[in-house]
Amino acid sequence: MMKNFFYTTRGAAICAVVCAICLALLFFSCASAGSAPKKAQNPFIALDNAGEFEPLAKGGGVYLSIDAQGSRPILDLLSFNGRSVKDAALMLDKTAMITAAFYPEKDGADGLDAPAFMLFARGSYPKGLADLSLGLDKDWKKTKSLVAPVSYWHSKTNKAALAFNKKYALISNVDPFSPTNALTEPGAAAPDGFAMFKRDAVIAGWLNDAGAVLNAFLEMYNFPFELEIAEFFFKISKGTEAPAASEPLYEIEVGIESVSEDEAMGLVGLFNLARMFTARVDETVDSQNVMMFLMQRLFSSVPERDGAFLIVNIGQFSAGQTALLFNLFSVN
Repeated sequence: MMKNFFYTTRGAAICAVVCAICLALLFFSCASAGSAPKKAQNPFIALDNAGEFEPLAKGGGVYLSIDAQGSRPILDLLSFNGRSVKDAALMLDKTAMITAAFYPEKDGADGLDAPAFMLFARGSYPKGLADLSLGLDKDWKKTKSLVAPVSYWHSKTNKAALAFNKKYALISNVDPFSPTNALTEPGAAAPDGFAMFKRDAVIAGWLNDAGAVLNAFLEMYNFPFELEIAEFFFKISKGTEAPAASEPLYEIEVGIESVSEDEAMGLVGLFNLARMFTARVDETVDSQNVMMFLMQRLFSSVPERDGAFLIVNIGQFSAGQTALLFNLFSVN
């Protein structure tokens, strides 16, 4: 059940931004959705004044905000499909911010027939050279969008689609103007309190319907209680570097907003109870038990309460360990 929510298969969906744009810049530096009610002549014009998450459609289960430069040690580890870290680094030099959303499979005429992700990158990209490189690569084909009067590049081999101009790039595993055309309809917006919570973070995000997700996990492992949660935020910040450390450390924090102060106090009590049911936490992050590791750390920590809001410090991890956590955000 948990695995289905996080759309986990193999590899990290965040890697798609490294792969897709890297392919587009290689020569320079080295599915379905419903129709939108109206079409924009140039959908990229709408991005100039868009908010941080507005280019991403509503309805996602998970949303991420990524400082491409601040999180470089993590992102540099996410190159894949034979692309070198050097190629990824050259691409990331041209990217400032990335926002991402992950969408579940949905029934209905306007739904998705498979899980999908969408990434929006802001930077400075050499469009002419990128178009030339993609045109010379047999893995990439130009395809007409079904929801916008523009074309995009698609690669079956890499399971990625890419649309871009000189300032922006949209990357997805479906039509990049899907799952709904957020460039001609109102897009996503961050929940209240998220902007303040994510200050100083290099990566931050939130879960929609987090209560159902966490309670499904508790039910799976026979925890005798349920959590009442209004919002669930998480962030990765630069941690305190140990004197003997050879690489930077990253601190992971979770923010949980309860429905009231009384419920928050009760939630603190449930955390105390959960510690009795939580097995001893392994000090390593393993690709096979990432979710269990994070849940153990969450419930074995002592939350700090500020009114109806709880902050839980999960701990500090290396860039490599932190990169493994992106196995939670992946699709086919």
